[in-house]
Amino acid sequence: MAMVQSHMAFLEPWAGREESPYVRGLTTEEYPRQNFTNLDYTVQFQDARQEMSSFKLDTHGFEFHRDDGIDEELVGAIRRKDKPFITEKYYPVVDNIIKTKTGAQRVIIFDHTYRRRDPSLDPSVNKDGNEQPASVVESSVTQGTTPRRFFGEECSVWRPINGIVEDWPLAVMDYRSVQRTDIHPTNIFKERHERMGQTVSINYNRDQKWFYLPNQSTNEVTIIKIWDSKEDAAKLCPHGAFPYADADTEAKPRESLEVRCLVFYEE
Repeated sequence: MAMVQSHMAFLEPWAGREESPYVRGLTTEEYPRQNFTNLDYTVQFQDARQEMSSFKLDTHGFEFHRDDGIDEELVGAIRRKDKPFITEKYYPVVDNIIKTKTGAQRVIIFDHTYRRRDPSLDPSVNKDGNEQPASVVESSVTQGTTPRRFFGEECSVWRPINGIVEDWPLAVMDYRSVQRTDIHPTNIFKERHERMGQTVSINYNRDQKWFYLPNQSTNEVTIIKIWDSKEDAAKLCPHGAFPYADADTEAKPRESLEVRCLVFYEE
């Protein structure tokens, strides 16, 4: 496979720390926003195009799928953040994708996020509630934010919505290359110690294997494992976006939609 080199941000080295990483919505001198920093590392990304059908959700933590279930009317609704329209027209498409790829009996879609790159801003800045491609490596939630009675998995379905991705493609890590010591559940507090949930921060490890789909188009989706109750399957998929080193200065800003799902199987 061909390789490209770029950079991504990872959690600072955390070995030996007793306290878990955290972020907090309300910031005061006594209760700081977070207790960690993210550091940039150079990463090699493997081109997955020629072998895209070989990646499996339960083995690698991600999978690619071709789907034409989006049109200009829906793209317009996504840009307007028309949640009722998206829920009515696109959620059934995602439901079908998940059931087709996994054999699930039931899918509950509970959230979605629209992202658009703004070249005038630093990639880490999300202005006026408009989110940019996520440049920090993470996995979205942990078991702590999933119902305790839930036996199944949580997945995201990610899709670019404005044609071929010309910059800031999505990258996904092979679950088999992540070490337990790389994974750090990170508490999300509303204020002080009122926990809202968790995300998963990732330490850099030179043995990690990263993949991306060059020229990913609107009819190509990436399915990402967020969490799984099965013992013999990939538990999660660290992921994030990276800038092309040779991107055209006139490259169109990346736009994408990520839909999050709970996935249930027949017992």
